[in-house]
Amino acid sequence: MSETDRAASLPHYLRPGLRLVFIGYNPAIYSARAGHYYARPANAFWRQLSASGLVHREVGPEDDALLMDESGIGFVDLCCRPTVRAEELTRSEIVAGALRLHSELLACQPGVALFSGRGIYQHFGRHALMLSSRALAGRAYGEQPERIGVTVPWVVPSSSGLARRWHGERLDWLRKLAAELASPPMVSPVHSPAGGS
Repeated sequence: MSETDRAASLPHYLRPGLRLVFIGYNPAIYSARAGHYYARPANAFWRQLSASGLVHREVGPEDDALLMDESGIGFVDLCCRPTVRAEELTRSEIVAGALRLHSELLACQPGVALFSGRGIYQHFGRHALMLSSRALAGRAYGEQPERIGVTVPWVVPSSSGLARRWHGERLDWLRKLAAELASPPMVSPVHSPAGGS
């Protein structure tokens, strides 16, 4: 039995009514064994979330299940099988994961689906949204033009320790998202019919 076979997957913290759901590639072995998302200390995820303005207190891996109620934040991965590296995932797993995730997002309709890394959104875009590689090439971080029902996709750099050179930029994007989610939605003015009071 391989190391990946012995590690259980993580639960999907996704339900209707969430403001935001974080989407990763797949659980790391370390996180799967710990039973929490982004549990490895070298991963900047929880430090950056605590500093972003998206939550109102310092949070850590043990808070992942609590944040749906506390802050309207959920967690899910593109693929469910834990691995040491995302490169270990097969193409069939990625395709199936993208289609499953698309169905879950359509069913639950979070306000924002935040993809932690361009590669994750490229897989999702190709296999679930049927976008061409050309259409996805050179995408900037931040809000993406597609919609998943009413859900708005965002892409930010990965929080992995291997991507630490982009951690400052990632935190900037999280703070921008927090500011946007805190702003009231734009509402078109209602005009009374002519002669109305």
